[in-house]
Amino acid sequence: MTRTIRAAGLAAAALAGMTALAEAPEKDKPKGEVLKTVIGATAAFDKDGKTLVVTAVGQVPTGGWTGAKLTRREAKEAPKDGVYEFDLTAVRPDGIVTQALSKVTATEKWENPPADLKAVKINGADKGAKTVPVERK
Repeated sequence: MTRTIRAAGLAAAALAGMTALAEAPEKDKPKGEVLKTVIGATAAFDKDGKTLVVTAVGQVPTGGWTGAKLTRREAKEAPKDGVYEFDLTAVRPDGIVTQALSKVTATEKWENPPADLKAVKINGADKGAKTVPVERK
């Protein structure tokens, strides 16, 4: 009888632990960090001319980086020069990884960008930020 009660108690504790892990808030997920070097970037409108597709390639110090992402910087006012800025981020690996410079690529689709858009600037934390002119079709 006590074995059954003990087993049921352990099962309930395990279930409660799994439920707590499944409901972990977003803040516990790994966040990307701004890459130090942006190697290249492109920005072009799709065939309909309504969506700007921005792609950036960044250099990372090891293999295993994931979740490369372009995030548009929010500004209170539109930039006077028409250059809108993005940050290139990725999630650092944990554990053993290859020790070789690697590249990551991120793409962002921007629906109906503002009419005053002249260029996009992809920022890195250190060097290699790239500014790419945008031509409307």
